[in-house]
Amino acid sequence: MMQRLNGTRPLARYEIASGSTIAAGNLVALNGDGKAVPAADAAGLRVIGVAERVQNGSVEVMDGNFSFANDTTHALTRADRGKVAYVKDAGTVASEGSNGIAAGIVIDVFDGEVYLDVTPAAVRAALAVTEDTNTTYGAATTAAAGLVKQGAAVADCTAAGDNATSAETQLNALLASLRTAGIIAAPAE
Repeated sequence: MMQRLNGTRPLARYEIASGSTIAAGNLVALNGDGKAVPAADAAGLRVIGVAERVQNGSVEVMDGNFSFANDTTHALTRADRGKVAYVKDAGTVASEGSNGIAAGIVIDVFDGEVYLDVTPAAVRAALAVTEDTNTTYGAATTAAAGLVKQGAAVADCTAAGDNATSAETQLNALLASLRTAGIIAAPAE
């Protein structure tokens, strides 16, 4: 059972897509035509909030903090606080989804419920996050959200004093690697 913790009442009203049934208290998404549908792990959907009232072929959508059922296969834990929760179905969220439909940001997980921030800003932030825990990025060649390119390997500086030239060479190699990776900017000319 979804619980509302805070938010806007209602945020907006949307036309429901033909053939769709939306229930109050469930996550609502927009399809490619800009019409409201029940949120699902289906390509092309974008979560917009939670259904408050459904009447005359339209749904009033609210935002805020809500609780949803936790998926049993890809369950979220308290360690996931601050991370993205993905849509399993209109009333259930998960730690991952086949189509990566972001439901919001995890506030807490307690007693089988996941508490989410489903405000527009949180959903936009969740959409911007690319989380891929199944890939090793040691040899990444391009930057992505939350990732940077790996620069060239640079040996630790081991000498000083008499071997200051070696230290300077190693430090400059490190700086060049960081510039190439886009982590720092080139010096002003």
